[in-house]
Amino acid sequence: MNPRTYEVRVSGLVPPELVEGLDVAEVTEEPVRTVIRTAPSDQAALLGLLERLRALGVELLEVRQLLEDSPSPTP
Repeated sequence: MNPRTYEVRVSGLVPPELVEGLDVAEVTEEPVRTVIRTAPSDQAALLGLLERLRALGVELLEVRQLLEDSPSPTP
């Protein structure tokens, strides 16, 4: 079974070093927000990413599961 891919949008910019070591495929910046695309190995890994962002005081805007053929966001 293929892992599900999620897109996590947060307010503000998240430095790449804050997501180092996590199962993150892509981090892009859009005006005044950061988009993190990830295919976590399981739900616990996704929750771990969200918890780390919360612990850093990052405001979570949206979490959504992407369809397999979803295009990558444009920077």
